[in-house]
Amino acid sequence: MIPVAELRRFALPHAYALGVPADVLHRVLRAVHDHAADDAPGGWVHAWASLAAAAEARGRDLDAVRYHALARFPYVDGPPRRAAQEACVAAFDRWRKEVPGISRLDLPFDGTGFACWAAGLSRRHPLPLILVVGGITGTKEQWAPVLARAERLDAAVVVTELPGVGENGLSYGTDSTRMLMYLVDVLGRAADVTRTCVVGLSFGGHLALRQALEDDRVRGLATVGAPVRDFFARIARGAPLPRLVSLTLSHVTRTPVERLPAELAGWGVDEERLSRLSAHVACAAGRGDELVPYSDAELLRRTVPRLRLVENDVLGGAPERAAETRLWLLAQALRTVGTAGGVRRAAAARARVLRARHRPARASAGAPA
Repeated sequence: MIPVAELRRFALPHAYALGVPADVLHRVLRAVHDHAADDAPGGWVHAWASLAAAAEARGRDLDAVRYHALARFPYVDGPPRRAAQEACVAAFDRWRKEVPGISRLDLPFDGTGFACWAAGLSRRHPLPLILVVGGITGTKEQWAPVLARAERLDAAVVVTELPGVGENGLSYGTDSTRMLMYLVDVLGRAADVTRTCVVGLSFGGHLALRQALEDDRVRGLATVGAPVRDFFARIARGAPLPRLVSLTLSHVTRTPVERLPAELAGWGVDEERLSRLSAHVACAAGRGDELVPYSDAELLRRTVPRLRLVENDVLGGAPERAAETRLWLLAQALRTVGTAGGVRRAAAARARVLRARHRPARASAGAPA
């Protein structure tokens, strides 16, 4: 069973990235009981699914998407979260039919398959590609705001999920680059994939890094909190992981928890390979990240020829400041593909404004303004 205390802790950044208001989030977290069954009153799934149902009754499908996504967080482990996952996709599908230009792609692969949401694809006028891959807990539906504004970016935007997450029926492994390369092959019919930027969150960033090493169509990648080498080395040496993280990794890799150290031991990307990376890399990392050691970011700093590295504290590493990080990722992706200079500058400027709002709080706590 997933510990409720860890659900409360790890859901915070996920909820803020989804755009859940702080008052709603904290009200639900207070209402969830430690020992309640998931689908019973006081249970995690029940609390979020009830909010989603109320949003649907009011015709607020995008809010329903957010709440269903949190109900299935961190992964589908039984019928209640399975129902939440399916309801999340259905609510998104209703919402996107009211938004021009968003389409669904269902792609068979390796005897199963995966799905994407896409905007800006065109056989007649192919645009550069921004490909978004989430982490081990994030579904593709959280990127609704970016898809809704894709026409302003002068780029095709395609969002998908890490293997084992959401509607992706594959298992996550070091060979998962095959899935991304196949996806880029398919998208090459309706996008200029020679100008591709991959936006990868956490483990999605690790997968994007591996793809960039094998696929010269990837001109750049933008990542937040991506494990590179030292994270995997620590796990191989027996460093403990939070229970929620180990259970989720076990689920997406189809590996028993007790075998994770051996499974992940060979996943690190070494200095020699990183030094050969030709793509532009924009990376946000935090010194206080409880999962990925900052030494992974320092490894990138030493080895990657074209690197733009910022600390999460500069961007706004607190969960409630997820908007700053999202805007920064968008600005870096647009910089790589070379489109929508005005939007890129506006996104970067907006991130700076959001950041400045928090400076008085830091100054009052003793930090320089």
